[in-house]
Amino acid sequence: MPVKVLFLTLKTFSLTGGIEKVCRSVSRVLYDLSEEEVVQSTVFSMYDKNTDRDSRYLSKKQFKGFAGKRERFVVESFLAGLKSDVILLSHIHLINIVYFIKKIHPNKKIYLLAHGIEIWKKFSDAKLRMLKQLDKIICVSAFTAQKVMDLHHIPAERIEVLNNCLDPFYHLTTQFKKPQLLLNRYNLRAEDIILFSLSRLSSSEKYKGYDHTIGLLPKLLEKFPNLVYLLAGKWDVAEKKRLDDLIDKNKLQNHIKMIGFIDEAELTEHFLLSDLFILPSKKEGFGIVFIEAMASGLRVIAGNKDGSVDALRGGSLGMLVDPDDQQGILTSICSLLRHVQTQQEKKNLQEKCIQAFGYQQYLESMRKLLLNRKISNAELAEC
Repeated sequence: MPVKVLFLTLKTFSLTGGIEKVCRSVSRVLYDLSEEEVVQSTVFSMYDKNTDRDSRYLSKKQFKGFAGKRERFVVESFLAGLKSDVILLSHIHLINIVYFIKKIHPNKKIYLLAHGIEIWKKFSDAKLRMLKQLDKIICVSAFTAQKVMDLHHIPAERIEVLNNCLDPFYHLTTQFKKPQLLLNRYNLRAEDIILFSLSRLSSSEKYKGYDHTIGLLPKLLEKFPNLVYLLAGKWDVAEKKRLDDLIDKNKLQNHIKMIGFIDEAELTEHFLLSDLFILPSKKEGFGIVFIEAMASGLRVIAGNKDGSVDALRGGSLGMLVDPDDQQGILTSICSLLRHVQTQQEKKNLQEKCIQAFGYQQYLESMRKLLLNRKISNAELAEC
């Protein structure tokens, strides 16, 4: 008999953030396992509409969007959960729904995906009791796993580390050339050296490190006068003003371009345009953007104090830096930019990234979790 799996999400298709990307990959896993008839899956999304569904990830019959109708979502999720063998939660905010289900059916398997800052905080006693009821907390990085154990005193045997994967439909290039269309759009020359960062630019999330990169540009320009920094991502008004003031103060208007939101369809092209991706964050749960960059052949600099360590495989795929060490970051940028990547080096990096974070490995790991098989260390090493 197929295992009945209910996957509860906040948003899966209507946003393009890291958690939403994870939800899409999990949805595709459930689709593939349903096709094999080992799983019977249903995905409920609190805020998506039915029309948001992307048919590459889920069939129409597997998905239901509640378009923000929270009470209806809670009631239907509770009723569907009573009939399921496994309930998978995409976010800690959904934990209240399964509390009474676990009371009624203690043997029902309930798993939580734990990403980053949403789980790295103190919880009320009530929420902590709910958290400790879960059968498994699936952490996207070793850093998040350690945080969960330290903050919430969850025993190690109740925690599984499962790194995120590349989206199964991520565009993998075979030609590592700078796109002329983007050179023209941003008024760049082929000989310009492009630093690239992509992140939500929020006044409440000042831990991403892009402002530190801006602060290093005057010294970098002494060595690389043709350097341009592309800073991408949605911003809020307060953060835009802070960054504009920082750019004005350092007289960097000709060397920084804040390019805003990037459509998913053009993401690979922006990595190809660039010579180095840099985001020395302190609070990255994992950092899917890092593996997307490396899968496009682009070298990466990331922080060494958070889940980025997993995304860069301990530094074997990219360069890890102390995000508080400005001189160290400067030295790392310079050492990489002095060497121009060859086409073969880009291809090699892409292949290593796919080997480490390809969808097929993720599918097999999720299969074992959902079918209640322990993932051995040897199997994880093979992945």
